[in-house]
Amino acid sequence: MNFLTTTYQKLLADIKTPSPALLGGHYPALDGLRGVAILFVLLAHVGLNRYLWHMGFYLQSATGVHIFFVISGFLITTLLLKEKLASGGVSLRRFYMRRALRILPVAYLFLVVLIILNQVYQLKIAPADFIASFLFYKNLPMPNEPYTAHFWSLAVEQQFYLTFPAVLAFNTNRYLVLSMSIVVIVPAVCILSYLGLSALNDNSYGLLLSKLCMYAFWKGPVIILIGSVMALLVFKGIVSPEKIRGGFFLSFILLLSAIAIQYPRFLLYSKYTSEFLSAIMIAMVITFTINRKDFLSLILSSKLLRRIGVLSYSIYIWQELFIGLVAWQPWLVTFRALPIWTLMMVKLLAIIIIAIASYRFESLFLRLKSRYRFTRAIE
Repeated sequence: MNFLTTTYQKLLADIKTPSPALLGGHYPALDGLRGVAILFVLLAHVGLNRYLWHMGFYLQSATGVHIFFVISGFLITTLLLKEKLASGGVSLRRFYMRRALRILPVAYLFLVVLIILNQVYQLKIAPADFIASFLFYKNLPMPNEPYTAHFWSLAVEQQFYLTFPAVLAFNTNRYLVLSMSIVVIVPAVCILSYLGLSALNDNSYGLLLSKLCMYAFWKGPVIILIGSVMALLVFKGIVSPEKIRGGFFLSFILLLSAIAIQYPRFLLYSKYTSEFLSAIMIAMVITFTINRKDFLSLILSSKLLRRIGVLSYSIYIWQELFIGLVAWQPWLVTFRALPIWTLMMVKLLAIIIIAIASYRFESLFLRLKSRYRFTRAIE
């Protein structure tokens, strides 16, 4: 009972100082975790599953996207809370400028290139699809266009940035109540409705609410909020990364478990339940690895994974031009006769070259973004 009382008091208390684990301005292991996430997306999309299927296993791009979402929620909340502690408030103008300079240049460059390709190769991409991509509402129910299908995840993040940070800037505790309520209620409705145990399924309005919750959960906002809530719990002192005592392989096993339980062929897999638990595990992995040296953090801090993580956004944007087991895109017509593994290597090489060039373009805006960074140190 004393533990529950203490936890409740911490939830209600104002945040005075950040957790010692979050005092740093950069977390190398999270770059590596981004690298892991983009590898799931990239290798699944270029055809590696053609070989993995024979071993009874395949990579899910959704796993990588969920890792990105949890990291995003955790880091955005961490940065905003640090600013609020140091200055007494959050500059939403600066925040939105940073997000715009981070997301828009490469996304819009991709769309401009795609408009050109649409004209040259007569791809027949509808203007409505381009509008939805430019305005970031591709996550709404609408006909799917393969060349811009990945913009659904960008839409989810942009919509999150436009809404939840404003609540956090206004009142941290109200933000925590709102976020925790969504993180608990929406998955509960999804799980119960999916299992046929929800009374909401008994009438049309309840069924509509269930479907809305399922769509919201599956399309990302709840996954982002799980990362955000974890950051808040760390700042509140309810979760203390510096006090975590575990084995050298604990976080590595936890990450493998997070990946495994949302695999549809996993023995205990259950839709919504598995994805919800997986996101929580990923958030735990983040708290375990940000300030300790264990097996996973050493892997994630490797130069190669960190470099891939730095390029991950550019890779994610441009890989959509090369997805698929075969060379169905008109610009790959000369490679159609190649074996699958050779075609996969060609695609990977093309994506990496384009991503590196894109990152150089992106760096111009990242330097500009630094002008809007909150720089006052937190002691």
